[in-house]
Amino acid sequence: MVKRNSDINEVMAAYDEPVSDNAQTNVTRLKELLGNSEDIQVGRFLDGPHPFAVIHLEAMNNEEMISEAVNAPLLRGQREAERPEQLFSRIEGKRSDPYRSFKDVITALIHGEVIVFVSGCAYAEGITGFMVEMRHVDEPANQTVIRGPKEGFVEAINVNTSLIRRRIRNPQLRFRKLTVGRSTQTEIRLCYLEDEVDQDVLKELTLRIEAVRTEEIYESGMLEELIDDYGRKTRWYSPFPTAQVAERPDTVSSEVQEGKIAVIVDGTPMCLVYPMTFLSYFQAAEDYYQRFDFSSFIRIIRMGAFLISLYLPSLYIAVTTFHPELVATDLLINLAAQREGIPFPAFIETLLMEVIFEILREGGVRMPRTIGPAISIVGAIVLGDSAVRAGLVSPAIVIVVALTAISSFVAPAYNFSISARILRFIMMGFAATTGLYGVLFFSAILLIHLCSLESMGKPYFSPLAPFNLKHQKDGFLRLPIWVKNVPFLRPWIRHDGKKENSGS
Repeated sequence: MVKRNSDINEVMAAYDEPVSDNAQTNVTRLKELLGNSEDIQVGRFLDGPHPFAVIHLEAMNNEEMISEAVNAPLLRGQREAERPEQLFSRIEGKRSDPYRSFKDVITALIHGEVIVFVSGCAYAEGITGFMVEMRHVDEPANQTVIRGPKEGFVEAINVNTSLIRRRIRNPQLRFRKLTVGRSTQTEIRLCYLEDEVDQDVLKELTLRIEAVRTEEIYESGMLEELIDDYGRKTRWYSPFPTAQVAERPDTVSSEVQEGKIAVIVDGTPMCLVYPMTFLSYFQAAEDYYQRFDFSSFIRIIRMGAFLISLYLPSLYIAVTTFHPELVATDLLINLAAQREGIPFPAFIETLLMEVIFEILREGGVRMPRTIGPAISIVGAIVLGDSAVRAGLVSPAIVIVVALTAISSFVAPAYNFSISARILRFIMMGFAATTGLYGVLFFSAILLIHLCSLESMGKPYFSPLAPFNLKHQKDGFLRLPIWVKNVPFLRPWIRHDGKKENSGS
């Protein structure tokens, strides 16, 4: 059973113990309270007449400025100060009021202050003004939003750690450091909340990463392939991703708050989140920045677009080849007139146009940004019009392929839309052999496969299979945030008002 604290004040109350007058003891106790998180930087200066220690969080403060404005003046003051408390006046920076409990020290530390302990003083002081200015953090290239934060992860793992720390100012936040790759020695950090995370998932994920045997890891996608369920079991053939790929700090912070685990890989702005579910791929960060009714409407549009991108070409092939009686007479006559003189059957016609569009899409991605979109648009228009004029394809199939392509771009997660692109061709083959019966047969296989998948040992198709009523509040629809205050709806949510971990 995962332990969960209902309020941040209850978490902080556990740290309400006094600071001692020994700098080394204070440092040891502070690290213990923060779970020995490896982003805590400690400078110990214990050899002088007045031993002291300087603590700050990695990448949140400029270490050179701390060395010049804090460490150097304190080292000089050790030889001149008569009393230990006089050392604090030597610091070049804005000082806080004395912190006499670890509760206050931890609060100041996670807000970016530099903490100074001096032996002989039963308190600490916080120094501000050294936080790193991260002007190089830009808007995410792929996961853009109209409303919401514009910051995105970068390639530096320390900066990414800091971006999460700035959003989750909770002393229960932990970063566990791992190293993968015999040659590259790539640094990886697991980010989670100690009181929210499912310990079984954390243990399983840690074991999988530690079991990786490879020479190199340059990007999170390489690690994902080595640790995912379909990489370790017989489900290697699954086209569905079992990890969320995020390059937005607000998205990752929200998932971590729900008890999930973020995997930050040095050298890439793409962060992995475990465990994930099928419905999570239809949810975007902007859903929680807009009104609930609009967010629910857009979410339904995404799900409909996924079905269109997966089924539309197959339904076209099945209906025109095997089941023309399902089409209205006027439309059937129109389609027959368009196909008059077309040398290919509906399957070859659809397959040809789908392959051409995939080539155009891939070519547009690999071209320089300044000309890639223009070439893709012009190429699609010219080739489509030329193919119709040449009598190779009918106008109807151009509409079908265009609508299918547009729908495939609606999914917020790019790696999830790739699944529909792959499965579309397989389903087209089933439709070309047995019509709608083949489509239904493949759909049943697909549904069984989804129900059998897991993400770090948790059901992938949850909360639909196994069905969980409480989790439906953020599934197909997003219920309003104020639902937790409505008495007759309280059984639908957790007692503390938080969204339950969809993987627990």
